[in-house]
Amino acid sequence: MNIKKLRTDKGLIRLLEFVVLILLAVMCIPVALASMVSGEPAFAIPVLVALIASMAIKIFAMKTFNRKIFWFVLDSVLLIFLTIFSSVRSQSGETVSYAYLVYILVLSEFFLTSGGLRDNVIMFAVNLGAYTVTYLVIAILNGFIDSVFRTSSQYFFELIVFFLHFIMFNFSMTVYRKNRMIEENVKELEESRNELLRAYEKVEEATLIEERNRIAKEIHDTAGHSLTTVIMQTEAAKLALDHDPQEAKKCVTAANIQAKTCLDELRLSVHLLSGRRDNVTFKEYLDGILGETCDGTGITVRSRIDDISMTEEAERFIANTLREGISNGIRHGGSTAFFFELKDMGHFVEFLLSDNGRGADMKTFKEGFGLSGMRAKAEKLGGMIHFSSETDEGFEIRMSLPEKVKIAAPQEETIHEN
Repeated sequence: MNIKKLRTDKGLIRLLEFVVLILLAVMCIPVALASMVSGEPAFAIPVLVALIASMAIKIFAMKTFNRKIFWFVLDSVLLIFLTIFSSVRSQSGETVSYAYLVYILVLSEFFLTSGGLRDNVIMFAVNLGAYTVTYLVIAILNGFIDSVFRTSSQYFFELIVFFLHFIMFNFSMTVYRKNRMIEENVKELEESRNELLRAYEKVEEATLIEERNRIAKEIHDTAGHSLTTVIMQTEAAKLALDHDPQEAKKCVTAANIQAKTCLDELRLSVHLLSGRRDNVTFKEYLDGILGETCDGTGITVRSRIDDISMTEEAERFIANTLREGISNGIRHGGSTAFFFELKDMGHFVEFLLSDNGRGADMKTFKEGFGLSGMRAKAEKLGGMIHFSSETDEGFEIRMSLPEKVKIAAPQEETIHEN
């Protein structure tokens, strides 16, 4: 037999069934010899052969418990006949029989197959009752009743053997099956833990990719806006270099300042910071972004900004959207004027950025990396974003974010003195 199969529950049960079958065949020898004392060996031997054949059929041909039920009933009937034909009376008047050993082997095979304690109790009770009735009938018919004490001593000895076998065998099988169940549960828990670890690794990897994309977008938004401003200032310096050196110098100085600011912002993004300066309100921070746009570029920006406190993620998103929108308007639309509005509408926050650029035909317009990233982020925050434009009519970004992105302003403590 394959050693690996023995390590499983079914493999071990199968091995024990073979052992019981072999023991039954061996035990038939003394039972047959004992029956010969009665002078009628022809009656006991066929019953023993039938019991061996029945067990062999159950082990080799019947694979399910339900298909074996008929054979278990047949075993019970054969055991009754075996008890009758194999019981003899010794010279001392005692009943001599080895049939109870055959009972034990047949019941062992049943206990191995059923797997349920209730079925085992029923089978044990039925066979014990049949054995007891048969034993009494034999004692009465053969005149053993005159030696009641010796007869009852033999019976109670066999009865103790039956009960000990039932208790020990079922206890052992119950312990074994519980241990197997525990091992299987531990194995399932281990597999579940491994699956959770794999899922965690995938989530961690996805989170890492998302964070990389966020950092890439922050760098794109920050560097794109700042470098666009630098380019505009250097272009203005080139144009003013010949006829207005002072104006050109101002533009170069502004470009230099803007480049340094861009470098600072990039450092903040690389270190996963929000880009928001300390000791500055969000409104002041947004005013600073607009001021950098206007400084030395000739760009005009009008704005209306409510002083709103929001989560760091929402503030970073609005600031980056503002930078991206202005940068796109200057680079792609040739815009020279912008209008920006951030309003607290109670249950939501409204963002509006419009420009006077060339605009685009929305029928053929396709969102690029920056705009598609804005839409995805807005939806992630629970809001919505809308892009609108017409040819030569500028471009507009309108966005609404839910109330949950806002942070309630802390209540100032008021001290009343008498």
